[in-house]
Amino acid sequence: MSDRSRIISVIPVYNGERFILATLDSLAAQTPRPDRVIVLDDASTDGTAQLVETYEPLNCELIRSGQNEGLFRNFNKALSYATGCDYLHYICADDVLLPNFMERMTAALVDAPTPSFSYCLPEFIDKDGNRLDTKSKKKSAAAREVSANTLLAQHSECDSLMLGGVLIKSLGQACPVAFRTDMPHAADCVFYSDLAKTCEQRVAVPEVLLQIRRHPFSMTKRNEENIQSWVLDEWEAIQHAFGLMDQAGLARWLRRQKLRCMFAARSHVKMQQMAGEKTEHARRIFESARPRVPWLHWQLGVVTVFLRDLIFGSSLNKEQWQ
Repeated sequence: MSDRSRIISVIPVYNGERFILATLDSLAAQTPRPDRVIVLDDASTDGTAQLVETYEPLNCELIRSGQNEGLFRNFNKALSYATGCDYLHYICADDVLLPNFMERMTAALVDAPTPSFSYCLPEFIDKDGNRLDTKSKKKSAAAREVSANTLLAQHSECDSLMLGGVLIKSLGQACPVAFRTDMPHAADCVFYSDLAKTCEQRVAVPEVLLQIRRHPFSMTKRNEENIQSWVLDEWEAIQHAFGLMDQAGLARWLRRQKLRCMFAARSHVKMQQMAGEKTEHARRIFESARPRVPWLHWQLGVVTVFLRDLIFGSSLNKEQWQ
């Protein structure tokens, strides 16, 4: 009889005392619960460790690092637990699972070979847990298998799967890929591109089962200060996913043109975000992004943003991060 755990959930965290209790509460509410909940504390200097040690609804395993190693090195430690379980889950310490996450995600993988993974839809909440998107969400539907190319196309457009919204079926095998540690902003996009290409099966669970918290203390928000991370890592992630796609001829050529225009548009939006408060950042974004695409693609991207803002209103919503 195997001594593996059925489900292990791992929470990499650094200074997470503001929100980690909500994350733990969401794990405690699962049916079924994880067999093990492991908190990887990346040398926090706040009260994270004390909160975890005194949390009663779950018997959490706290592992503290002697020095801060960074988010994705900590997530690679989380991946190492794949050899000790049938299903591996990991989640950021500011996000929240809905109560039926484990039930839906494991059920989707019952007949899947190893390695495979399931993934769900996310919604966004603010620092107080209020939903940011009040539009009606797609009703739940049957889980379905998707091709690697479908996910790679999605990731080539920077629409990455969410940390916390993925369950990996490992059956005691090591995870076949790892997070890059030199890409603070886009390592997750590259990781899920590699995972999609490597795994035997990819199963979409078209239901909102994860809440992503937007707040001014998040890694995503801090990455805005690092142009290399915020702009150029994104370009590299786009190229990486595109390079893994099985696509040839005219279809591949057209996608390449689309991705160039899309990167230009996304960079222009970033410039808009910085223009009012940090004009020097806006200039640096332009100087970093502009040489990556031809002049025509850059202009098409700028025009696309202008027309979208003109017709639908500005897409900038800084209040979501406050």
